[in-house]
Amino acid sequence: MKIATKFGLMMILLGAVALAAPAQNPPPAKVDYNKIVGNWSLEVNAGQEFYTLPLVLKVTDGKLEGTLSEQNGMFKDAPLTSIEFDGQTLKFEAKTPTPPDGAERPIKFDLKLAADKLEGLVSVADLGLSVPVTGVKK
Repeated sequence: MKIATKFGLMMILLGAVALAAPAQNPPPAKVDYNKIVGNWSLEVNAGQEFYTLPLVLKVTDGKLEGTLSEQNGMFKDAPLTSIEFDGQTLKFEAKTPTPPDGAERPIKFDLKLAADKLEGLVSVADLGLSVPVTGVKK
């Protein structure tokens, strides 16, 4: 009987420790969106062709959101989805018409922020394409 009581107490203590452990982790640091919010000009280098994509980022109700356009009017104000910003890396997606046929496809951006400049890649999985992109804040 004593062994069963000790075993039961040990299990209760282990359970209490296991439940308390996650509570000891500090909450994730809040990301400062101010350094990424604003109007950006993205330059996409697609080999023989260059595209300028105006990017607008803003915060609404504590959430980062934005739009992407093409300077020559191929598309305008395409809403961004799957936006992630950790203070240094900005990732997002948009569904836009793309060359060579103008079909609407999902495009993904993976950019690093350094001194008011963005650098990284834009990818169109449907075309097996990944090209460099740079951006400056206006």
